[in-house]
Amino acid sequence: MSQVQAPVSEKTAKRAMQTKPAKPGKRYKLAAIDLDGTLLNHERGISPENRAAVERLLANNIDVVLASGRRHDDILRFHRELGLESPIVSCHGALVKDPTTGEVISNRSIPKEMVENLIELALENQFSWIVYDNGGVHLSKSEYWLAEYVRRSAFGLPNVYDSHTDYEFIHAEKVNWMGDIESIREQFHNMTKTFAGKLTSVITDPDHLEFTLHGADKSTGLMDLTARMGIESEEVITFGDSNNDVPMLAWAGLGVAMHHGTTEARSAAKMVSPAGDEASSLARAVDAILEGQQ
Repeated sequence: MSQVQAPVSEKTAKRAMQTKPAKPGKRYKLAAIDLDGTLLNHERGISPENRAAVERLLANNIDVVLASGRRHDDILRFHRELGLESPIVSCHGALVKDPTTGEVISNRSIPKEMVENLIELALENQFSWIVYDNGGVHLSKSEYWLAEYVRRSAFGLPNVYDSHTDYEFIHAEKVNWMGDIESIREQFHNMTKTFAGKLTSVITDPDHLEFTLHGADKSTGLMDLTARMGIESEEVITFGDSNNDVPMLAWAGLGVAMHHGTTEARSAAKMVSPAGDEASSLARAVDAILEGQQ
C-alpha cells in the first residue's frame, strides 16, 4: 500500500487549503502530533508558540502523543522536554511503546529476510540504506548521507558499515533508501508493485524512500493505542504535514494538516492550519480548534 497518492485536481487542492474550524461542542480526548515539519521548526527544535500549544491541549484534558517516522529513542527527548506521560508512536507507527514502563503496545516489524532483500535492492540501484531496529540506527558507509542524517535528525551518530554483511539483525521497524530524486521516484512506483501486500512504501523527503511492514503506519499505530485507552477515532485530533501523515490525518475525527504541508497531507485532512510562520503553524491550528470548542 502506498502512502503517496495520485495527483489531486486544482479544485481539490484549493478546497483542502481552506481552514475548517472544529464543530462547536465537539470534545476530543487525544491529540497525535507529528515531529518534523509540525511540532519542530527548521532547527529541529520546538518553538515557544508550539510548546505553549501543547500545554493548552493538556490543560484542556486532551492527552498528547508524539507520532513520528523517527525511532522511539529519537522521539523520547522531545517527549521528556514537553513533560508528556503518554506512549510514543515511532517509525511511522511500526512501534508503539510506553517510555515510562518500557511496555511495547504493538510492534509491526519487517522480517529479516525482507530487510536483506531491501538492502540488496538498494545496492543494485546505487542507493544508500538506513535500517532502524531496537539496536539503533544502521547506515551504509557514505560521508554524504552520514552528514545528511546528522543534519536532518539533529541526533547522535548512527552505526556505519563498510559492507551490509557486517550488519547483524533479526528484524527492523523501518528501512530507508536514499539517493537521486528521480531514481527514488521511479523506484517508489516499482517497489510499490513489487511488495504489494507485503510492505508499505512512502516518499518522505524527495530523496528518501521509506519502507515499513504492510499495514504499519501512523493510523494503525494510533488504532492500537486508542483501543488500549478506550478512545474512539472521532475523539482524536491528528496534526501532520507530510505524506507519511496521510493515514492518520484521514483516520482521525479531526485530521489537521499544516498550511505548508504536502498536497497529499492537505487533501487527506479535514482542516488546514491558518497561513503564517511554519514554526508556529501547529499553534495556530490548536488555537482555532480550542476556540471552536468554547
